[in-house]
Amino acid sequence: MPARLTLRRIADDVIEIPVFNASEAQELAASLRAAVIGEDVVAGLSTVAIRIDPGDFTSVEAQLRSASSSLSPVEANRAPVEIEITYGGETGPDFDLVCAQLGLAPEAFIERHTAMLHSVDMIGFTPGFSYISGLPQDWSIPRLSTPRNRVGAGSVGISAGYTGIYALAGPGGWPLIGRTSAPLFDPDAAEPFLLAPGQPVKFKAA
Repeated sequence: MPARLTLRRIADDVIEIPVFNASEAQELAASLRAAVIGEDVVAGLSTVAIRIDPGDFTSVEAQLRSASSSLSPVEANRAPVEIEITYGGETGPDFDLVCAQLGLAPEAFIERHTAMLHSVDMIGFTPGFSYISGLPQDWSIPRLSTPRNRVGAGSVGISAGYTGIYALAGPGGWPLIGRTSAPLFDPDAAEPFLLAPGQPVKFKAA
């Protein structure tokens, strides 16, 4: 965690704290939740956002400045979630193109993708959409020049060094390599989305 917190008020009810990376954001967010600072805390790729009551800004700012030197890291100790993917075919229409761009045979791509330990860096873009790090640095696939109007729930894509999973159906511009039938969204659960920031992930070929 940063030794000293830099605070930016980006809206009447939101304070933002810049950090170095997604891992640091998740650690700081967990510590702020444990200290019960603010009404909600959201970790991004390089920031932590704290939602507050607008009338409490001065007191929350004082809490944050006072706590910045005493926040303790919160250990996650999460077991990896296994996500089974059906690669290619109708549900992965860009799989062959992605393999060609990377210079890999489909079997080699699957072997490497499933051998890595990945981690959810951020949830965003659409509800439950997970940005999952862990790809090799040279796997930088650009997004589609023309986004699709609708991408099915469970679709898996890769772009800009991330694996992305669409928890819900909606528009999307990531090249799609497959789809998972994992229960990504359960509206009746206490935590409706399966994946959350900081969650380790292992992929498996269906």
